[in-house]
Amino acid sequence: MRPQSDRLDSTNPLLSPAEGLIVTQIINWSGVMAVLIGVVLPLLSGIVGGWDFWRTVSYTAAGLLYLGLVLSYLLSPAAAGRLYHVIHPYLFLCGVAAFGLTIISAEPYLQPLVFTVPFVFGVLATSPRMAALIGGSYVAAIGLALLIAGLPPQTIMITVAVYAPIFLFMFGMIRLAVDQANAHREAARLAAENARLAAENAVVATLAERNRIARELHDTIAQGLTAVTMQIEAAQRALHRDPERTATRLSRAHELARQTLADVRRSVWALAEQALDSAGLVAALETLTQDLQARSGIRAELRRYDLPTELSPEQNNQILRIVQESLANVERHSQAAQVEIGIRRNTAMLELWVRDDGIGFEPQAAGPRDDGGGFGLSSLRERARLAGGHLHIESSPGAGRRSLYRSQTDHWSGSHERTTDSDFDRRGSADCPRGPGGVVRG
Repeated sequence: MRPQSDRLDSTNPLLSPAEGLIVTQIINWSGVMAVLIGVVLPLLSGIVGGWDFWRTVSYTAAGLLYLGLVLSYLLSPAAAGRLYHVIHPYLFLCGVAAFGLTIISAEPYLQPLVFTVPFVFGVLATSPRMAALIGGSYVAAIGLALLIAGLPPQTIMITVAVYAPIFLFMFGMIRLAVDQANAHREAARLAAENARLAAENAVVATLAERNRIARELHDTIAQGLTAVTMQIEAAQRALHRDPERTATRLSRAHELARQTLADVRRSVWALAEQALDSAGLVAALETLTQDLQARSGIRAELRRYDLPTELSPEQNNQILRIVQESLANVERHSQAAQVEIGIRRNTAMLELWVRDDGIGFEPQAAGPRDDGGGFGLSSLRERARLAGGHLHIESSPGAGRRSLYRSQTDHWSGSHERTTDSDFDRRGSADCPRGPGGVVRG
């Protein structure tokens, strides 16, 4: 049947377009066969049974009217489209034609088939309540037509008792098919929408990662190469006047070049993210701590309390990168003698902190500089945001620095509730005891 309501058609997402077209054609031709059986067989039976001329002519005329109405809906998409917009009068005319055929033929078993095909149109093209009303009306019309034709009540009751369940079964099966088609179509729409959002998120994530890499290049490689260039230029100017100063400048340039190479290697390692479980995260944090102490002489200590085990590898990598960037800032800028890294889960809150006893700074005054540097804090905040949490920094000149990252642990299950600065102001000091240097210690 051609469902002009577009509730069930060849665009079913479980079928290819060619398969959907074949299914639609099969359904339509099944309707044609049902119509022909319901009209032609009673006519032949009547002729064989001795119908008179006028009864035969009347039945033939009513049959042609009925066939024209129904076959136009089944076989002509253009006609079906026009009839769909007047579906209620159309179904009434089909019912009248079927009613007339039933009265004329007085055949109680095959003739009521002519009501079934318009009923299918009604189920597909109208609301369930209207379709139920149409079905009930058609069943009542069958009984009334047989009564007018003079059939005994027992035969009428048997016919109605047979066709009422048939109509009910057809209604249930068609509604089930329609609901399934709608569900499949909605699932396909949601899948397409999810794919579009995933593609957009991938683009956003790519841009964010590019920005992070750009900030890291500005704060490490670009600064290092600038310093090397300045030392070499100074050495060139002093080459003939002061050979000793030239040697000092070249030695310093060599040292800066080695430091820049180490920064490049760390950046490459940062880009090569590995899948980390909780044990791998602890090992990676320990490696960062040991490398920092061996490379810079800063005494580094890792503290961990009730480390969450339900974090995914991606979330563990985010935590690792936050610590890595924080330690790089400590090494480059803080002039600290010691640094502490801590991580713990406090009820529904994941806490990560890095504190040092360095020279400190004014967080409000920190920002990108004219020379292209100074992106460290913005990089940390951006990574914390992408990780689903919030970064709070406490520092002042001469008092060291404490960087605290917090995230709701249910964020990792899909919640995006964020902790605000006011939350840190209310709870930061209460959650962690004070340590030396005026910074918060875990």
